[in-house]
Amino acid sequence: MALFRGLEDRKLKPSNRLGHCSHGMNHPTFRRCLRYCFFGSAIVSLTALAGAVYQTGTTVADLAAFPPPGQMIAVNGLNLHLYCLGSGSPTLILEAGLGENVLSWYPVHAKLAQTMRVCAYDRPGLGWSDPVDAAIQPEEVAENLKALLHNGGIAPPFVLIGHSRGGIYVRAFYHRFPEQTQGIVLVDSTHEQSPMHQYPYAVWDYRKQALQIAIAEPLSRLGIVRLLGIVDADRRPSPLPAEILAAKTAIQNRTDTAHAVVNEIAEMRQGLDPATPPPGSLGNLPLLVLTAGNLVDLAIVEREAARAGKDVEVDKALAEIQQADQDDLARLSSHSRHIVVGNSGHFIMQDQADAFAAAVRGFVLDMPMVN
Repeated sequence: MALFRGLEDRKLKPSNRLGHCSHGMNHPTFRRCLRYCFFGSAIVSLTALAGAVYQTGTTVADLAAFPPPGQMIAVNGLNLHLYCLGSGSPTLILEAGLGENVLSWYPVHAKLAQTMRVCAYDRPGLGWSDPVDAAIQPEEVAENLKALLHNGGIAPPFVLIGHSRGGIYVRAFYHRFPEQTQGIVLVDSTHEQSPMHQYPYAVWDYRKQALQIAIAEPLSRLGIVRLLGIVDADRRPSPLPAEILAAKTAIQNRTDTAHAVVNEIAEMRQGLDPATPPPGSLGNLPLLVLTAGNLVDLAIVEREAARAGKDVEVDKALAEIQQADQDDLARLSSHSRHIVVGNSGHFIMQDQADAFAAAVRGFVLDMPMVN
């Protein structure tokens, strides 16, 4: 009890002193409080300025050290990055996931290009592409991609490969430009209603997203995201070579990337609305669905959840939802194949590059020819 009384006494003393600040402006205590406030504000301002200078300087240095591997193409007033390898028809178009860029495809890009033309690109604000202020709807992503390919001299037909959030974008492209789309590959794709399906089990994840939306961009502008190594710790150990990982990390540390991710997360959260429509039918379009085995195998999920000290039953419920969503995506076309890729996490093209490339090659070879 004596300890708590001592703490209460210490709490009272500063508040009594602060009360003196209510005295007249000429009172010495008031002037002292004013100086404290001024110096405190000055320190905060100088720290913020130093962080902003650090972020700007390192961004400029990173862009010089890691130039774009592809071409910069003008599209609707923006310069978008397009990176193509190989030759032939149809052309494979690689659409990356949330916050990702062309380098996320590094393990399979050149492999696939041995037998066909393969183009990856960066959405606005991601990778090396120019940023935009507002969030972009899936239909706008499709329009930008169509213009990019046209301006870059890449002729249809296209086989669209979408990873994660990119799966929504490639299906939007098909619905907008069906005559240019020869087939679709969904790589552990997001389901439009997935947030709503998962919400009862992942409330904290979505609250965390709201927090990211509120603080991610300001923190990145001050260099704090870079200093804390938040992007660096994304995947460890990484399946990417050290030089590719260094370039990918540098680009993802840009403030433009944080802004783009905030915008995409805001769009994703619309899937929490029960009125969100389900994915649209793909008719009889050739469709390949690749699902990460480690995320739906209940034995693996249970083992990893227990190892990480997580709620095993919640993680198993989420795995069952993931499996149901992937099955639902596979039913979008009457001409589909669904492969669960074993020993793979969400980034199937990195974890199982050879299996991924073989599955995509086989899918393209089996598709009916388009005149």
